[in-house]
Amino acid sequence: MGIFSRLNTVIKSNLNSLVDKAEDPEKLIGQTVIDMKQEVKRAKRELVSTMATSKRLDKEAEELRDEAESWEHKAVLALRQGDDELAREALRRKAKVKKKADEKRQQALQQASAAEEMKDTLDRIEGKIEELEARKSSFAAQVRRAREPGSTGLASGGGAFAELDRMAGRIDELDAEVEVHSVLEDPGRANLDAKFAALERSTGETAVEDELSALKRKLDD
Repeated sequence: MGIFSRLNTVIKSNLNSLVDKAEDPEKLIGQTVIDMKQEVKRAKRELVSTMATSKRLDKEAEELRDEAESWEHKAVLALRQGDDELAREALRRKAKVKKKADEKRQQALQQASAAEEMKDTLDRIEGKIEELEARKSSFAAQVRRAREPGSTGLASGGGAFAELDRMAGRIDELDAEVEVHSVLEDPGRANLDAKFAALERSTGETAVEDELSALKRKLDD
């Protein structure tokens, strides 16, 4: 969701300016619309890039699945030649490639999900931009009232301003979630990862033996 960082800055800075500055509110709203439209265009370009990344990862996953199948065929060929160890190695390669394929597929799904959420957010923001543009005069009057002493401000007044303010907060939350997932490290993480890696190797070798036995039974039938 980092593609919204610039747009978020525009939303917050312009909302603050509308309340705090003594400039003509109608002019400020017009500039806000222009700034937001520009950032939406940039965000859409990055959205297209995210969608392309999802498709690329999906294609890579499919290619890896094909490669995994080819290693199984090689394992069968090795068994037919009576070479169990070569068959085991082929199945190990198959397991490794299949794991990569699954990881690529998961990444593709994550990118697709992120792209869908980005698109939904952009659609909502574009709707609010249209509302700001269409109701510029009435919103300018709202800004003037918000500048009066004792006013509770724009965000509490409803309409496009309140919705944009909520969106800015939600985007901040999404950015924070991504940041936490990408930088989170605890003191025991490395040791825990090492233990799981060892467990995966042990489990993987057992799976190879099980698959080897299954292939042998299949060939014997």
